[in-house]
Amino acid sequence: MVGAVVSLTVLLVAVVPGFAFLSGFTKADGGHVIVVRNGGPFDDNSIRQVIQPNSSLTSTGLFSTDHPYPSTQRNFKVSAAENADSNEVINVPTKDGVLVGVEGTFYFDVNYTDEKVMSAFDDRFGTRSYPVPGGDSRYAWDGDAGWSAFLEFTLGNLVQNVLRQEIGDVECADLVASCSLAANPTARAVPVVDPTADGNQTINRVQAAVNAAFTDDVDEVLGMPVLINPRFVLSRVELPANVQDAINQAQAAFAGVTESQAALQRAQIDAEANAARQSGYNACPTCAQMDILKSLPDGLTTYAPGTGFTVAGP
Repeated sequence: MVGAVVSLTVLLVAVVPGFAFLSGFTKADGGHVIVVRNGGPFDDNSIRQVIQPNSSLTSTGLFSTDHPYPSTQRNFKVSAAENADSNEVINVPTKDGVLVGVEGTFYFDVNYTDEKVMSAFDDRFGTRSYPVPGGDSRYAWDGDAGWSAFLEFTLGNLVQNVLRQEIGDVECADLVASCSLAANPTARAVPVVDPTADGNQTINRVQAAVNAAFTDDVDEVLGMPVLINPRFVLSRVELPANVQDAINQAQAAFAGVTESQAALQRAQIDAEANAARQSGYNACPTCAQMDILKSLPDGLTTYAPGTGFTVAGP
């Protein structure tokens, strides 16, 4: 019995420190930066070091905790799609009061090379968890799900406010050309095209304004420049049902008007052609009779349009 106790004691003394020693090393892959926090029994819980991507095996001390954050380009998707970060379309009013649904994606880089910024970020956002769908919660460094939960919790309202501000400076027709049909259903069936108009310029201007506003606001919200080089790409502008119905009705009306105008033009052309043809016949009655003969059906042997004029076939 005594021997078994001694053997167990020796095993614990040898194995436990061995596991602890092995756990005191880590390395960062190419897509993550690791913030290491002290965790030893005699240490405080402060940040020990920041390990950059693609590092070699690095000593982190016994019982330390690794907080891996993404170092590659990340995005925040605003869409009703299931895989989106917002999981909903953001509805914002345009300058002329049309409530449009906006979908797009924010792309940004993580300022992982600045160790002071990453340390401050982990102090502020890496020590608490964020809700995820299903009622659970995760830390920002706990995989892609944790990072997405952090973005949704901290950036959701910010993104909506930025889009509301910038979309509110442009009119609906500048974003969706067909909006002008709903605003002016009595417009001409064949509108005059403005050669200087360029919807892409408006989209680019909105995206640039969103980028500038997002940069200023995100640094203020987070308290540090950890998300840098933001780039917003507007992918879709959805019109409300009543506006889209008005556009569809206007387009249908335009189609009917255009068809009527084409029929009228055909009738005018036919009338002018008939008048010219009749004028020629008046000058050459024989020509008229020759055209009549050409139009006779095959197999007709006798044609007698009037007294004194008979044509007999062979």
